[in-house]
Amino acid sequence: MAQNIRVPYTGKGKRLLVSIDVGTTFSAASFCILREGQVPKFEEILRWPAQATPDAKVPSVIYYDSDGNVCAVGAQTENEEQIVEAEEGSWFKAEWWKLHLRPSHLPLIRDLELPPLPEGKSADQVFADYLSFVKQQVKEYITTTYGDGHNLWALLSPSMYVILTTPNRWEGSQQNKMRNAAISAGLVAADSGRRVRFVTEAEAAVLYAVDSGCVGDWLVENGNLILCDCGGGTIDITGYSIASLTPLRLEESSASRCYLAGAVFVTQAAKEYLKNKLAGTEWESDEAIQRALFDFDKNAKRRFNGPETTSWVNLHGFKTIAHLGIVRGRLKIPGNDMVRFFEPSLTSIKQGLEIAFENGDKLADKVILVGGLASSPYVYSELVAWGAEMGISVSRPDGPTTKAVANGALAWFVDNSIRVRVSKYEYGTPVNIPYDKNCKDSQNRPTVVEPDGTVSVSKAWNVILPKNSQVESEREFIKPYYVTQFEKDGPIALYRCDIYVYRRAKAPKFVTFPGKGTLQPGFEKICSIEGDLSRCLRTARLKVSKITGQKYRDLAFDVCLALGSTELSARMRWAEDGKHVYGSATIAYD
Repeated sequence: MAQNIRVPYTGKGKRLLVSIDVGTTFSAASFCILREGQVPKFEEILRWPAQATPDAKVPSVIYYDSDGNVCAVGAQTENEEQIVEAEEGSWFKAEWWKLHLRPSHLPLIRDLELPPLPEGKSADQVFADYLSFVKQQVKEYITTTYGDGHNLWALLSPSMYVILTTPNRWEGSQQNKMRNAAISAGLVAADSGRRVRFVTEAEAAVLYAVDSGCVGDWLVENGNLILCDCGGGTIDITGYSIASLTPLRLEESSASRCYLAGAVFVTQAAKEYLKNKLAGTEWESDEAIQRALFDFDKNAKRRFNGPETTSWVNLHGFKTIAHLGIVRGRLKIPGNDMVRFFEPSLTSIKQGLEIAFENGDKLADKVILVGGLASSPYVYSELVAWGAEMGISVSRPDGPTTKAVANGALAWFVDNSIRVRVSKYEYGTPVNIPYDKNCKDSQNRPTVVEPDGTVSVSKAWNVILPKNSQVESEREFIKPYYVTQFEKDGPIALYRCDIYVYRRAKAPKFVTFPGKGTLQPGFEKICSIEGDLSRCLRTARLKVSKITGQKYRDLAFDVCLALGSTELSARMRWAEDGKHVYGSATIAYD
């Protein structure tokens, strides 16, 4: 089968790349040492502390003591002796903490109360603690696997690039928190934050699928396919068109989708079921429920393949309670009850896969499934049946899908295969516009008299990047802006421009309600761009207001947004002597 053929590294010397896929339930890490003239080779971290057998995945779990100190991480948290010590020492078990980072606009599929964070720690800090653990294991792996490993690490780690994966709808605010966590963990220095890069789990997964060779027959120029990453916390779905095969170039064909409907929600439904079923028995304690749930995750959940299947959960006892379906310490779960645990997640997946029929057209007839939930026999069979009904082929690449994203993240960095993405929302900023007495939307809004006598209203919506736009990786979206600077206010140093997103179907004319400062539904401020316009001010002509006689300058400049990568970047520019001059700009997140 065809695979993506990787070319030798053309850079000078050596460079270390580390990719870390921190999932809701499991995580993985891979690395690559780029060597001049050699084809890049990706390697997984296969040795984690306390693992019985080498495995690419490790639980995204941390135990903390009462003082907030890290006591156990990853596979250590599944060790029986460690669990007993945790119970005796009243350690706090932090799990599913990644979901506390989620954007506010992503709702949970159930009225789910997430496990709490450790007292006194934010999700960012837990993230940093976990990344610190991963960094130590990457270091340990490299220094003990390579003959000159200690020298390699000492030489390359200070300048290494770190690629972190994110669900589809994680945005700049979440990326900013993750970058700060990587700095706190010592993966990069405080002044080297730009060496932390972000790739969506869907992009990384589709590149892994290509590398695996299992979808080679589907790689047809101008063909279309859908990647469905069914992870622990999120379901990420993206459509791609194949622009070229040599080199491989993929383009997003429609806006990606993300649902908080992953495998943990199946587990949560089972937990509620167990609590109700075992109430009043010797297994009603939180500790007993957690042990039963652990067994459910390891066995029943993974083996279930349909409503005709009877599942069993080990309660760690010997008693039989016939009317509850408990036989010698094992709880019987009928197949129809198991189906209900999976149903909301499957509904979300099928809803997301309707991306194949966007705007009434069939955009793709092939679906690639990856992620832990996709390895469920029941989920896979249901989606294959759905595909057969819809005329869509469904494939699940061979190999451990839990490491797919970590390896695919390295492929994303090395190959730069995905050149076009589709904007999910409208992006823009509020501006002043001339007052129109005949415009109903402009009425009941405060007016401003500009220095030239123009009457304006503020907070009008000005789109910089329209929704569903195809965005090339290097393309900037540019909008002109004008700022009045009165001479009495002194020289301008930094100008701040707020960037908003509109998440609904059709944006109103104004960002705020009339006469109020509150945002209309659908609008959300996502960041601020701050740039130095002092040089632009010096080139602006001094004017005198016809209204007040005050001296002022009109600063004319452009705000340039680039969203073709997986991370927003911005800068400001203005004209000098007929040429564009660019000023530095920084992005600040609230």
